[in-house]
Amino acid sequence: MSRIPRAAGALLLALLAALPVHADIVSDWAEAAPKVLAKSPRSQLLHTTLLTDLAMFNALNAITPRYQAYGLAPAPVPDASPEAAVASAARVVLGSVPGADQALIDKTYEASLKGVTDAAARAKGVALGRRVALALLSVRADDSFSRVDPPKIEPAPGIHVLTPEHKQESGVGSARMKPFGIKDSAAFDPGPPPAVGSAVAQRDLAEVKALGGRVSTQRTGEQSVIALFWNSGEGEDAVAMLKTLAEQRKATPLEFARMLALMDMADLDSRIVYTGIKTKYRHWRPYNALRGAFADAKLRDASWEPLIHTPPNSDYPSGGAVGGGTLATLLTSFRGDSPAPLVWVNTALSMTRSWPTPEAMGQELANSRVWSGVHFRNSVDVGYRLGQKVAEEVLATQLRPLP
Repeated sequence: MSRIPRAAGALLLALLAALPVHADIVSDWAEAAPKVLAKSPRSQLLHTTLLTDLAMFNALNAITPRYQAYGLAPAPVPDASPEAAVASAARVVLGSVPGADQALIDKTYEASLKGVTDAAARAKGVALGRRVALALLSVRADDSFSRVDPPKIEPAPGIHVLTPEHKQESGVGSARMKPFGIKDSAAFDPGPPPAVGSAVAQRDLAEVKALGGRVSTQRTGEQSVIALFWNSGEGEDAVAMLKTLAEQRKATPLEFARMLALMDMADLDSRIVYTGIKTKYRHWRPYNALRGAFADAKLRDASWEPLIHTPPNSDYPSGGAVGGGTLATLLTSFRGDSPAPLVWVNTALSMTRSWPTPEAMGQELANSRVWSGVHFRNSVDVGYRLGQKVAEEVLATQLRPLP
């Protein structure tokens, strides 16, 4: 998933529906970005999406300063066209990535500027957008996306081994990237997972065996639906969800750009954090514990299969649960005291789910990782708290309202 779990995007779109028409200058580019980057390296998708969000935010904030800028604040340009500034900023960032669909970028850019009739405001907006985009790209010019192999480790009880359908681990290199919003990724290390054979480990293994198998007599139909819902979807689904929320709050384009930027910043930083922890502890997945060479003697089952395919990285902590904690914390901040339910449309499944609170939504996402058979309960609980902490630091330190 690119924006937290991919399904989260639908909720975002629903929120934006109530926005003034001008909010489209941000949402049009947010919705175009995944299509523009469809053939770009997967390792750069979230990174580029975040830079695009930040460029749009910095450009709009320079026209009407209301928040702290990300990085060095550009000089205010109050008479610049917002449409031109957003379009120019997004165009420069998206166009900098290998494989980007330049034709779609140009088409979206032309559509964004079509209604801007003031030539002077348009020129100032284009210059402003280009300036803030190049500044952000310069700041992150040293980010590396090259493949990194995990350190060699001897197989043993509790050590993760890739399942047969995978040949290499995913995401190892992202742990080397400098975070965008948090100060120190190492400060989030929760310590090691429970020891193999401990009471917690035995409890968690029995639970995931019973509830997470492809064939399970204990998992309910609702739990099966939830597991499949949160393990499929498209990146645009999250944008849709935020858009709906923004519309309900009558958010301005600047406020919506801020929501997108904070969401993707917490998402990317949390991935940097949990990838480093996964690589450090290399804790085995349920598949290893039930079917591997060092499987638990009492619970070993050579025929057991998880409900979904086991991802090509280790168990601890659960990345999906990290996303649930991050999502719940951010949406609680964005939503304020609104009583409206949160709605997520999973476009891949043509399925809609809703929740009364962000916490209910985040916990459901986290639980889905046990019910799908790919994570232990402790890894989910630790991951959820980790996601909350990352989001809290991002909200406390980034893009804050000006005095």
